[in-house]
Amino acid sequence: MLTKDLLLVEVRRDKVRPKYLYDSELAKILISLFKENLGNRVNELKRQIKKIERGRTDYKVVRALAELVQRTCKFVPSTDLDILHIRRALFAKGFVVDEEKRDSIFEIVAEDFGVSKEDLENAMFADLPEEQVLTQIDVPTPEDLMRKYNLSLTQALLFNATEMVFTVGENYQQIFRTINYLGLMYETDGTELRVNGPVSLLKNTKKYGTSLAKLIPSIIQSDNWSLKVKIKMERGNEPRIFTFTLNSKENVPFPRFKKKIIEFDSKTEEQFYKDFVLYAPDWEIKREPTFIKAGNYVIIPDFGFYKSGITIFLEVVGFWTPEYLQKKIKKFNETDTMIIAAVNQNLKWSRADFPGDVIFYEKNIPIKTILDILKREEEKNIEMEIVFTQTIELDEDIADLKTQAKLLNISQQALEQIEIPDYFIIGEKLVSKKFLEKLKKEIGGKRKFSEIKQILDKYQLTDKALELIGYKIVWKGLIPSKIIKKTKSSE
Repeated sequence: MLTKDLLLVEVRRDKVRPKYLYDSELAKILISLFKENLGNRVNELKRQIKKIERGRTDYKVVRALAELVQRTCKFVPSTDLDILHIRRALFAKGFVVDEEKRDSIFEIVAEDFGVSKEDLENAMFADLPEEQVLTQIDVPTPEDLMRKYNLSLTQALLFNATEMVFTVGENYQQIFRTINYLGLMYETDGTELRVNGPVSLLKNTKKYGTSLAKLIPSIIQSDNWSLKVKIKMERGNEPRIFTFTLNSKENVPFPRFKKKIIEFDSKTEEQFYKDFVLYAPDWEIKREPTFIKAGNYVIIPDFGFYKSGITIFLEVVGFWTPEYLQKKIKKFNETDTMIIAAVNQNLKWSRADFPGDVIFYEKNIPIKTILDILKREEEKNIEMEIVFTQTIELDEDIADLKTQAKLLNISQQALEQIEIPDYFIIGEKLVSKKFLEKLKKEIGGKRKFSEIKQILDKYQLTDKALELIGYKIVWKGLIPSKIIKKTKSSE
């Protein structure tokens, strides 16, 4: 999915429609740019992307395509040295009071590590996002990238939906399972399905909008599908409802959704894998990923789940002989590794026979129960990270959330829940109260949004910064026009 700031639409009377791509030439240019920058730092890559944007009216398309390509890339620190070890060694030498003291510390530590002072300086912050090096691109073809862009554009538009009505010629089971799992509210007359949109709700609109957008792939995989969506947008400083329609006969280039073939021991395991990939996109799932020591034996779990340093395994206990099952249970009891057991309910075993989480199933493994366990463990992990994180002290006026989380060796979700005095979270940044005061002075008497946007972009800040310093944006249709001071009546 793309964020709403990258949404590009055209409006005609009461109708709205994403500006789809039908030509893959721009996608080809972006892919070539990334390939040419293999081995280069992120800041150089971004500089060249900006160069392509310059002078283009469709610069949002460039940014969106670049974002989609970047998600397929691998970036690594621009050094083979142990960066964390280096930082600890440098900081252990005490505070730097002048350039001479700094050079002295770097020379001492460089000698300890057996490297040059220049290599040490380059390595100190080589893991920061801007300093990392592009090493791998798992990029699709230009046509596939174009198709992915069109899907992501459609999903971004649905963040402003009040309702969506659609029909499909097949794939009903998957669609209903998706609707129920995502917690979407719907009604049907037997022909059409009507789903409430996020803007029609009183709260949790962001989460609900994301859920609604996740339904789109299931719809467009079907035959003879059609969509009719009501979209709420500002027009002339007034909220208006626009209609977005689309159907399969229009042949908008969307992804083909090719699926990787994986071998399974049973239909139950195969169905579970499909369910998990569909309903838990934030988690990585691997089939028979590793072996786990259990006393004098090993367990090769059927599945492994991975996210933010968390690893949890699942073993499917099917129709085994009593003797084999007895050995399996013994293995479960001889390992400290967390393994969820999914047990066929026809087997004569109870919950007490297993040491950890046990799920009894009849035909299919209940995906929601598995995801509830994963969510529980993720929340426990975040709570532990918060508890064991010491008081955070920042010197910078603007700090990158991901970078700080990495420096603290905690997840970004945990960092976002830790209160840091006189700092605010703005987009992907931690911003000091002192800097916001400087920002307000820098804005001064400027009111045109184009001028304000240049200032925000300079610091990589989102529009939330304006709200925190007492301004709100005035829109002309789909275009932000200017900023004005907030009043009590406008809050």
